Amino acid sequence: MVKLTEESKEANKKESKINKFLKDKKAKKLEYIVAIIVNIIFLYIVNNLVNWNISFISDSFTSVLWIFNISIIANILVNILFLIYFKDWIKAISQIILNILGILVVYFLYTIFPFTVSAWIAYAIKIAFIIAVIAMIIATFVEAIRLILKYIVKIES
Repeated sequence: MVKLTEESKEANKKESKINKFLKDKKAKKLEYIVAIIVNIIFLYIVNNLVNWNISFISDSFTSVLWIFNISIIANILVNILFLIYFKDWIKAISQIILNILGILVVYFLYTIFPFTVSAWIAYAIKIAFIIAVIAMIIATFVEAIRLILKYIVKIES
């Protein structure tokens, strides 16, 4: 009887961990409004960096501008969608797509490297880009696993 109770406690702990992993954060409309405003400001800044003649931004920055714009506009559109219609499964899919766009932004920044900085700063920035891509890949896989477990396998949280 004692062993059965310990086994059931262990099973409950595992189930609790899975439920915690699958639990979605409560949607708050103010967060989406703030995200839209911040992304609009960021879109303006990114599109004007070359015009502002900032010393460490090279003219090749225009070569990565297209992916920045796609990523920022996608973020704005997703947040507008969440204001109008919010479902957890849409959020999961949207997050996966936005993560992939973020990976692409960092990839193009890494390969084109539109910055004029000293060699050791360039090296540090490239390492930061690699770490960022690894983190976004992990986040994408975690979101995909959550999506599969919660909405395809249908494990309840």
